[in-house]
Amino acid sequence: MYAYPFYPQRNTSSLDGFWQFAFLGSDSPLDDFVNTKSIVYDDIMQVPGCFDATCKYIGKRGLAVYKRMVNVSAPGRYRLILHAIGLAGKVFCNGKEIFYTRSPWAQHIVELEVSGESFELVIVVDNRIKPGEAATVLFQPNYDFYGYGGIYRTVELEKLPESGHFDRVRVETLDLNGKVRLSGCYSCPGEKIQIAFDNGDFSEATADFSGENFVIETQVPSPELWSPENPALHTVTLKTAGDEICEQFGLRTVEAKNGKIYLNGEEIRLIGYNRHDMHPQFGPAVPDGVWIEDLQLLKDLNCNFIRGSHYQQSQRFLDLCDKLGFLVWEESLGWGNRQSTVGDDEFIKLQIEQTGNMVKASGNHPSIIMWGFLNEVNDCEESGDALVRKLAETVRANDTTRLVTLASMYIKTSLSLDVFDVISFNTYPAWYERENPDDPHPLWRIQEVLDDIVAQLDADGYADKPLVISEIGAGAIYGWHDRMRSFWSEEYQADHLSEVCGYFKTHPRFSGLVFWQFTDGKTYSASAGVLGRPRSFNNKGTLNEYRKPKLAYDIVKQEFATIGSSRRTQ
Repeated sequence: MYAYPFYPQRNTSSLDGFWQFAFLGSDSPLDDFVNTKSIVYDDIMQVPGCFDATCKYIGKRGLAVYKRMVNVSAPGRYRLILHAIGLAGKVFCNGKEIFYTRSPWAQHIVELEVSGESFELVIVVDNRIKPGEAATVLFQPNYDFYGYGGIYRTVELEKLPESGHFDRVRVETLDLNGKVRLSGCYSCPGEKIQIAFDNGDFSEATADFSGENFVIETQVPSPELWSPENPALHTVTLKTAGDEICEQFGLRTVEAKNGKIYLNGEEIRLIGYNRHDMHPQFGPAVPDGVWIEDLQLLKDLNCNFIRGSHYQQSQRFLDLCDKLGFLVWEESLGWGNRQSTVGDDEFIKLQIEQTGNMVKASGNHPSIIMWGFLNEVNDCEESGDALVRKLAETVRANDTTRLVTLASMYIKTSLSLDVFDVISFNTYPAWYERENPDDPHPLWRIQEVLDDIVAQLDADGYADKPLVISEIGAGAIYGWHDRMRSFWSEEYQADHLSEVCGYFKTHPRFSGLVFWQFTDGKTYSASAGVLGRPRSFNNKGTLNEYRKPKLAYDIVKQEFATIGSSRRTQ
C-alpha cells in the first residue's frame, strides 16, 4: 500500500478516501487565503483525485478546499506526506497554515505537532493557470498537457519517534560485487546504528557522523545485480533504539562513454515511450490498476524504457518499474519555457527546489538511469543555458551515479550540449513538415533530418556522447482510416513509426528511441491551441486515452522485438 521507505516502528496511516469538499471559484488568490473557519462544505471528493476531472466541476478553475478530521493514536510530532498536489496548495492544521507549495507533482513532507487525539486537516488547492492569477509559475498556459487541480496522489500520516529519527537513507552502488555506500540523516548524532540486508540478522554498523549526517560503507551479503532481464531487488534496514527505516534498492551501474550507454558494463539501447501519468476519467490521479495495465502494455510492446514526461513520477509507480525491470528517465516539471520565465527569479528558485526534491525522493530506484528537466527549454539562448547549467549542477550535487540529459528542441543551436552525459533531442520530421507542406506522405524526410543532426553533432565534437531521440512521432485519430494513408489516419501513423524503427535499427549511433507518446493525452482547451490539437488532445499516442491500440501498436511491437533481439545477439 505504501511506497518505500518503510518505517517499521512508526504508526503510519493512509488518509485516502472521501473528504469534505467545497469549490470556492476564482474570486481570490491563494496567497490571500487564510481563514478555513467560514467555509461551507457542501460536497464530497475522493482523495487521491482531481476535482476538475469530475462531471460537476469539469473545466472549472479556482480554489478548491478538502477537509477531514484525523484521529491519532497519541499526541506528539507527526509527518504528513503529500505525494503530489496541484497546481498549488496550502495545508492547514486546526485552522493554522503549516505549509504552502507552488510545485505540482512534487512529493512534500510536512512536520506538525498534534496536541490532542484528533485534528482538522484542510488542504486548499488552486488550479488556475492564467498569468497574474496562478499561484505557481512552474505550470503555464502554453504547456501541451492539461493542468488539473486536486490531490493527485496518496496522503499519509506518520508518527515520529519521541527521540531520534531517520529521514531518508541513500544507497549507492560502489562496485558490482555488492559494495555500497549508505548516507542519510539521523537526528541524534553518534547513536549506535544496527544494519540488516534482505531481512537478515542485524549487526552493528560503522557509521561516520558529521553532525546529523552519516555515511556507512559496507557489503551486501548476497549481492545480485539488477537489470531489465533480472530486476533483482535488495532491502537494507537501519535501526536504533528509537527508530527504524527500510529502503529498497538495486545493485547496478550506468555510464556513458564512447558514444554509448552502458548498464552494468554492457552496452544497452533504449527503446520505449514518453508516458504521461494521465487518464481522461482521473487526470493525473491515476489508480494503481491503470499503472499496472500501462506497464503490461509497455511490456507487450517490447519496451525497456519509459520517459516520465514531464514531471516527477509517483514513488509507487517507480517501485513497479523497479520490480518489472523498466529503465526510466525521470524529469522535473517544465515545458517549452522561454525568456519570459527562465529569467524570472521565482521560476529559477522553484526549478532548483523541485529538481533537488526529485533526486532526493527517487534516488534509490534502480530503474532510474537518467535525470532530466526543462523539456524543450530555450537552451539556444543565454538565459536558458544559464538555468540548464544550474539544474545540472543541482542534480550532480545530489547524485553522481546517473546520467544527466535534457530533451532539446534546438539541438543544432543549443549552447548547453557540453553539460550533458547524454544528448537528447525532440524532432518531428514528416509531421510538422514546413519544408514540404504539399507532400502528403513525406516519410523520406525522417532519414534526411536524423542524418543531418548526427552529422552536425559529430562535426561539433560530440561524437563521444550517446544520442537519444527523446521525442518523435505522428498523430492519428483513433478509428479514422484512410486508403490514401494521409495525415491523422491510423495508417499514416503506422507508416511513420515503422519508418523510424527501421532507421533506428540500422543506425547504431543512436542509443535510444523514445516515441511520442504512449497514449493520447488531454491538452489545450482554448482555441489558440486546440486548433492544432483535434479533440483537445495530443493525438500522437500509439494507444488512445482509454488504452485502445491503434494500427501502429502491432507495428511497433514487432519492430521493437527485432531491435531487442538484435542487441541480445551482439
